[in-house]
Amino acid sequence: MSVLERISTSIAEVGARSEKLVQLNVELLNAELKKKAQEYGGAIGVLVAGGLLAFYALGFALATITVLLALVLPLWLSLLIVTLALVVIIAVLMLAGRNKLQQMKTQPPPQAIAEAKTTVATIRAGAAKAVGSFRPTKPGTPETPEMRGSDESTAEVSPTEARA
Repeated sequence: MSVLERISTSIAEVGARSEKLVQLNVELLNAELKKKAQEYGGAIGVLVAGGLLAFYALGFALATITVLLALVLPLWLSLLIVTLALVVIIAVLMLAGRNKLQQMKTQPPPQAIAEAKTTVATIRAGAAKAVGSFRPTKPGTPETPEMRGSDESTAEVSPTEARA
């Protein structure tokens, strides 16, 4: 196999492997983004649950507790106490949902980024190694076994053996 054939074969192999690595990195990124979307969905669910409970609590608790407090306190004071209690509960639920969203703030997917960096470093190292193994020879000098593609050893040859 000539040097040009080996180079073209190597380039084709690098291209195929690079394509596969890119596909794997994209799959990893998709998996991490799906996980992140599920976490956001959980936080939004907590916020919706808090809002829904706040709505129903407003109706039922106001009516029931206000009537009970009105037996002991003036009506206006019992309405104020119930309203403030509901505001506190709503605030706690909303803050919990907001804090969960802030904790998950848009952080880049760490595994996909690390894998992409590793892939780029591997490809660069492989390309440098491939380029280094194909050193041009001067006219009149024999090719090295690596360039010819043979399995010949690179044992030292004495000057007398070289003349023979």
